[in-house]
Amino acid sequence: MAILKMKGYASLWYEHLKKSRVRETKFKIKAWSKFKKHMEKIFLPPSYKQELYLKITSINQENLKVEWYIKEFEQLQMQVGLDEELELKIAKFIKGLSPSIVTR
Repeated sequence: MAILKMKGYASLWYEHLKKSRVRETKFKIKAWSKFKKHMEKIFLPPSYKQELYLKITSINQENLKVEWYIKEFEQLQMQVGLDEELELKIAKFIKGLSPSIVTR
């Protein structure tokens, strides 16, 4: 589906990728994870993951509603793609909550 949505440079890049894989006698990319890795190399800046890690370790609820904080925290977790233990995720989540909410 992602391939069908590509336009401009992305579409050109994909066509080039397909042709170069044929020339190099490599198999057609069928797995989403492999295709995603190829796209990340080309379309994401090297600092992208670092910036996400910094955001997830420094996210704070501040004066915002808990619902927003939960949503933002979960979104960052998914973007970073960390496979952390539940205890670590909980610790990061609690660290960012407003002190008035946190009870230990």
